[in-house]
Amino acid sequence: MQRWASNSNLRIGSIMRIHPLGQATSSKASKAEFAKNYDQAFRLYIKAAESFLHLSRSTAVDDKTKQKWKTNAAKALERAEKIKRFIEKPRGGVTSISDQTCTPATDMKLTPIGINHFSPQEQFYVLSKGGNINGLFFPLWDDPVVVKRTHSSTYTDPDGQPKLSPEQEKVSPIWRRPNSTISMAPTSRQQRILPQEILQHIVTDCSVCASISVCLEHGRRFGSSLESSIHSASEFRQNSYPTANIMDGRYDVRVLFNGGWRRVLLPSPSDSTTGGVSNETLWPSLLEKAYMKLMGGYDFPGSNSSIDLHALAGWIPEHIEIKSSTFERERTWERIEKGFSAGHCVITLGTGPSPYIQWKNVSFLPSHSYAVIDAYETEEGRIFTVLDSWVRNNDSVPEPSRALQIPWSEVLNIFDGVYLSWDPVMWQKTLTFHGVVNDDVSLPGSRQAYIEFTNDSQMDEEIWILLTRHVINTHQTSEFIALRVEVEDQSKEAHVIDNKRLLFTKGTYTNSTHILSRTRIPRSQRSGVLSIFASCDGEAREVGFTLTAYAKASVNISWLENNSTPPFIEKLEGSFTSKTGGGNYTYPSFMVNPQYQLTVHPVQTSTDKMNGVQNKAKIALTVQTKRDIPVNVAVVWSQGRRVSELAAKDLVGTSGAYSYGLARIAESITAGEYTVVASTFEPHQMGPFSLKVESSHPFDLRPIPQEGAGMYSKVIRGSWEGETAAGGPSFGRYSQNPIFELEIPSTARVIIRLQLLQPSTATALNLAMYPGSKDGVATSLERQKHVTTSGAYDDSIAGVATQPTTLSTGKYYVVPSTYNPGVELGFRMIVYSNVAGFTVQEVERTRFR
Repeated sequence: MQRWASNSNLRIGSIMRIHPLGQATSSKASKAEFAKNYDQAFRLYIKAAESFLHLSRSTAVDDKTKQKWKTNAAKALERAEKIKRFIEKPRGGVTSISDQTCTPATDMKLTPIGINHFSPQEQFYVLSKGGNINGLFFPLWDDPVVVKRTHSSTYTDPDGQPKLSPEQEKVSPIWRRPNSTISMAPTSRQQRILPQEILQHIVTDCSVCASISVCLEHGRRFGSSLESSIHSASEFRQNSYPTANIMDGRYDVRVLFNGGWRRVLLPSPSDSTTGGVSNETLWPSLLEKAYMKLMGGYDFPGSNSSIDLHALAGWIPEHIEIKSSTFERERTWERIEKGFSAGHCVITLGTGPSPYIQWKNVSFLPSHSYAVIDAYETEEGRIFTVLDSWVRNNDSVPEPSRALQIPWSEVLNIFDGVYLSWDPVMWQKTLTFHGVVNDDVSLPGSRQAYIEFTNDSQMDEEIWILLTRHVINTHQTSEFIALRVEVEDQSKEAHVIDNKRLLFTKGTYTNSTHILSRTRIPRSQRSGVLSIFASCDGEAREVGFTLTAYAKASVNISWLENNSTPPFIEKLEGSFTSKTGGGNYTYPSFMVNPQYQLTVHPVQTSTDKMNGVQNKAKIALTVQTKRDIPVNVAVVWSQGRRVSELAAKDLVGTSGAYSYGLARIAESITAGEYTVVASTFEPHQMGPFSLKVESSHPFDLRPIPQEGAGMYSKVIRGSWEGETAAGGPSFGRYSQNPIFELEIPSTARVIIRLQLLQPSTATALNLAMYPGSKDGVATSLERQKHVTTSGAYDDSIAGVATQPTTLSTGKYYVVPSTYNPGVELGFRMIVYSNVAGFTVQEVERTRFR
């Protein structure tokens, strides 16, 4: 396979340049402290300590020098701590600092020190921490490796051999060092190993076998070489690799893991020995052993080939879920066939957990990886050539793997997932960032990053974002990640708010180590900002991660390292409960979802006032909840009142399809009053959540009480049947509808909601209230004026409701009706009153004839 060049910028030269910088910063800090500029001195001492600590982590120098830099860092931190204690001394206290006695000023404060997560020190820290895997340390490839010599000149792995699986131990295996020099570059095409020759028997690493098979086929077609990741001692001597104490019998395997290219050391045939083993057949086993050592042993917990190939070759992993509702059959085939034929991608397939998977007379193993060595289209159709590397007998001569010609349509029925690995050479622009997510106690932890882009192409382009979770224990499967990428400040013309697109879920958390997001940049959008959310949830309180961005030559990308924080921020905590988890807008219970009144205040510059222009507020709303709850956040025109339904014409903005654990929207809006609705995808999905609002303009945010909150309520059920299905007033039989008498004991504020027992948008409803009779004789309702009404007939899924109305003591008639007569349905009315003791009962309709 073609190699992905290392992006490390932390070599010895850059490390040495930090040394004088640290000394100079420390000197400036001392001068500032002597001048009693304690705030500046505090910040400079912290900066100097960071520089010295970064130097002390380097493996490019001896232990004595590293200890010197650690001492310098400790001294700088000690001075910073003394300044902090001096400033925070209680008023009137006297302390000694810099060998002088003085009293701190009462108004003296220290500026908080922010962490520059893009600094070389922070990036190096995350990468270095990622070298601790399964109790072993795997250094970065560019770092020199010091191996302690023993009495033998032949290398022996101090870590010991990788742990064997229970299946291997049953056959009493023995470790042996082959007596051969291994050639990693075959001298002729005939010497190449064929994909069909890669077999799997005892070791449960089907994904690794499939990975090596597809790489062999790629090498046969395009001349790439996966074995080039293995380097012998003689190569290090000839090419002056940055390593020390090179010994015979050692091979170093280069793998991409936890954000950086790392070195896996293995014992191998001595460079001075010859004969005994085929030169061209040993390297796959050596590569497999290196990967198993990294993974914690041959008792492999399972993976998929795109993950393995990311580690072994640096290719970009993509998992296509065939069973997903968003799967696009035709477009996926076109992408795969085009990428495969150009040598840009390799393909493997994965079965699901079902033990009964069969095609024709072939049975497929559950949860198993299969290599695809060809993808082509003929007059007969679209075909995958699929290899099975599993050995199914115990004979001394293993059964050869089979090549199956499976139509694309059948592939979609047999397998659960398609795993693609893309050549990073396709992308001319790349960015990499290493960071840490701190997990919250109740909610997943998230980190946000921004990429600024400009698109100089005359066609639509894509920017790919890869999130990689750093792994400390490969056998731990309780860590989950999610990735959300969206274009900020997208113009209204670029998208149409459509309710239908809300009825999907996306952004599922996964315990995979990689998630790939492909964001389309339309040709009409010349520039913009990508907002990237990386979320982690699990047992670990701190999880390392790497974000890698890929773009074509025509798209310029750069990190927004100093993205300014909006001046106005507020965060509220809430929870979805059995009473407030209302589901999406297709449910009548949508109205009970948590809602907030958002009031954005106007801000005008002097120029705006002269021109009569009002600036729009740049506002972002983020809802975060548990990883298994899909959520959405929407902003609605409603003057800050509670809404019962979500109409497209009233939507100012929405986070789009329901996203697991996190929903976010960024819009530019005018000053005014809005309603913010946070909703779950299904009713009664329960859990805590937070709502964070960031704005360029001042704003107020307050919860909107539920309908009838703090009021007494009664539920009355009824139905329209036969003559009582009388319809609206225009049909002349309005008084034959069910009529209820509401008696109020004292002046009260009343709300009444009418809903169908079987919610439907095919029936328009109305609710009206009329004054009751004073002498027991009721007049025809058609000749009376209503006291209050729900308004025009409405087919809202949530039903209709009267506006809050103050009623004096007495009796009132409440009439629920459908617009059309003859509609026989059941209904319920919910009567809310702020005064207890009211009664509601159905009356005889004969009183109104």
